[in-house]
Amino acid sequence: MAIRAPIVKLTAGRMTLTHETSHYLCRVLRLRAGDAFLAFDPEALLEADATITVASDSAAEITVSETRGAKVVADVPLVLVYALAKGDKVDAVVRDATELGATRVVVARTERAIVKADEAKAANKLDRFRRVAEQAARQSGRADPPKIEGVYDFAAALEAAKSDTQARYCLDVRGTVELGALLPAAITTRSGIAFAIGPEGGLTDREVEAARAHGFEIVTLGRFVLRTETVAAAVLGAVRVLSR
Repeated sequence: MAIRAPIVKLTAGRMTLTHETSHYLCRVLRLRAGDAFLAFDPEALLEADATITVASDSAAEITVSETRGAKVVADVPLVLVYALAKGDKVDAVVRDATELGATRVVVARTERAIVKADEAKAANKLDRFRRVAEQAARQSGRADPPKIEGVYDFAAALEAAKSDTQARYCLDVRGTVELGALLPAAITTRSGIAFAIGPEGGLTDREVEAARAHGFEIVTLGRFVLRTETVAAAVLGAVRVLSR
């Protein structure tokens, strides 16, 4: 597998890398002068062949060939609204969402969530989630890591998910329709799809009604009760499989 590294404002010619990217290429992967890798710009959706000219753990220098459009990017909006959770669950969900083609992950506060984040802590969490998404994109071959948004109240997160989606589903045990009966049609029409997933303790009645009011159909995955992070991987994986 080709070595890949994200470089914002990627341009042909000579460039000096950030400390983080220099450390990854020259310290972690031990690249030296003359070694080649694939550079990609996650904002401009460009890529290019690049070569290390000066190896450094903190400010490596590279030569970049002519840029071209990135080959591997998501082609249909796929949005995940996910409740803020304890530990590293959100990290794992962001990683899976990136590998499975999500274009946006909207992190939400919910009434029964165990974790409560103030603005300062929320900003730090979002920065970490964005790094996780970038790393997952680098490893999975994507040039476009999903945009990480939040942390919003649940209703605001639902509203944010509406902007580029037409088919919207809220996963909840109170759903009377299985997602499998609805998803193929949404994929066939190449509609933007949004999923909303609550916290470990589930969504409240008020939050379920808010989802309905924002155009989300309340659905289930069947009789089994799944962990929230398992639900995220299951629904995004289903979209990926059915889209092939």
